[in-house]
Amino acid sequence: MTYYDVSKMFWLFAAPTNALVLISAIAALWAVLSGSNFVAGLAAGTTCMLVIGTFTPISLALRAPLENRFPTSPPDLQTPPDGIILLAGSSRGGIYTMAELSQNYPKTRLIFSGFSATDEPSKYLLGIFVRLGGDPARIYLEHRPRTTSEDALYTAAVLKPKPTERWWLVTSGLHMPRAVGCFRNAGFEVEPYVAGFKVEPYVNEYRTVRRRPFARFAPGSDALGHFDAAAREWIGLVAYRLMGKTHALFPGP
Repeated sequence: MTYYDVSKMFWLFAAPTNALVLISAIAALWAVLSGSNFVAGLAAGTTCMLVIGTFTPISLALRAPLENRFPTSPPDLQTPPDGIILLAGSSRGGIYTMAELSQNYPKTRLIFSGFSATDEPSKYLLGIFVRLGGDPARIYLEHRPRTTSEDALYTAAVLKPKPTERWWLVTSGLHMPRAVGCFRNAGFEVEPYVAGFKVEPYVNEYRTVRRRPFARFAPGSDALGHFDAAAREWIGLVAYRLMGKTHALFPGP
């Protein structure tokens, strides 16, 4: 069994909402069968945590440090990059960004890491890229990566970047710290190009970009989804550091 398989199985039970639901259900059943006050309290506690995750903006508070870690402003746009790497986890936000950049820089190499020509989700996203005006003939599909660490290792091995080259890395703000950490660990210096965030920025009267962490808060399943996504990144950062896949616990600029 590979690390990828183990991580998928682990996350099935470790995702906060899944874990809380399982603990609540088991504790409630146990409390009914045993009459234990401790177990009843455990069920009540996990239920309270689910309520907090559902009806408070704690999920966005967890996302904010991750999305604020790198500047949301793009790198130097005046000098064309040698290449742009898109990570599959960027989803539609990354595809939209990549389609725009591909037209702005018609001679720049385009690398889609984690995409496959035969995988249905990848085919769907590649179709969006084409409909937005992107040229599929310019794309190099690196289909082997299944994790962020593999994204970095495989693209570094294929591209063999030179110190003088500029490579932009396109992914979401949430995922950028772990992604940059993996690429640095692979000896591949990239420039972050954030392609989506939930902690909404705004420009104040002094023309300074600030953050409004709770501007997009919506209670319910959306909040729980953000809770799981943020927890996944924090857990991933700790796990990757412990396994030596990054040189820093919280990679930054």
